[in-house]
Amino acid sequence: MNHYLIRNALVLASMFVFLQAGVAGAEEFRGKVVKVKGDVHVIDAQGNRTRVDDSKFLVRELDTIVTDKGGNVIVQFNDGAMTVLDEKSSLQVEKTNWLSHLGGKIYFTFRKIFGQPRQVKTAFATLGVRGTTFIVYNNEDGKGVALAEGQLEVESPGPDFEIHRKQEMDEFEAFKQQAREQQQALKKEFDDYRNRMQHEFVEYKKNFTLEADHVIRFDGTRVDETAMDDNTRAEFAAFEQEAGDLLTEFRKKASEHRENPEQPQGEQENPEQPQGEQENPEQPQGEQENTDH
Repeated sequence: MNHYLIRNALVLASMFVFLQAGVAGAEEFRGKVVKVKGDVHVIDAQGNRTRVDDSKFLVRELDTIVTDKGGNVIVQFNDGAMTVLDEKSSLQVEKTNWLSHLGGKIYFTFRKIFGQPRQVKTAFATLGVRGTTFIVYNNEDGKGVALAEGQLEVESPGPDFEIHRKQEMDEFEAFKQQAREQQQALKKEFDDYRNRMQHEFVEYKKNFTLEADHVIRFDGTRVDETAMDDNTRAEFAAFEQEAGDLLTEFRKKASEHRENPEQPQGEQENPEQPQGEQENPEQPQGEQENTDH
């Protein structure tokens, strides 16, 4: 009798562990790779490094996505985000609504989801996100954020930022039109106007709001904010060209979600499906490398 009870208890315990593992697996699923080019790897929480050879590779909590020289990857997350990693970049996947930029240059676009604050953490700031498109970089060119649309709440991970801003000359075109026939006088007035408007304002804040079409560059706690230039716009265009139809479809679904917010957030059709399109679930996703050597 005791043997029978012990056996049943063991069976029930095994079933409980199995079910808990299944639930945990479903909860930690965060998104999938939708396009990959060149050398791209995913490093899991245990340090296992797996090469990503094709799309539909599932990404889970605490995975780190790494692109080597010449590689790039597009990842779509089930909380309404899409990222494009440039070469020599890395991104850690945290819990839902939270990503960590670890290095390199990464394009982010988030669709608007009200009431669910989302964050991108970097080595130099924490970015509070709603519906925005921006680039974060931390490489040989320096550290910074360029915002194409929406707003970002920028928070310091340490002391207050020392924020340097320059006013912009938005009214000059109207001024120039009125004085077009007086070129010499106009030039002098323009030089005076430019000098006044480019006066630099400095303020100290723990956090601030970054508006669209602006760029911030970090040097320690110093932050320089300027209007976006043509070179930065070209970087956005290059990322969006790389994403192509995937980005078009993402934005279409984002628009549909705004019109019908009851729709599911992600693109996940079957969250319990094992990683990839494996017909044989015992077969690994990629070619796992042995990191012990």
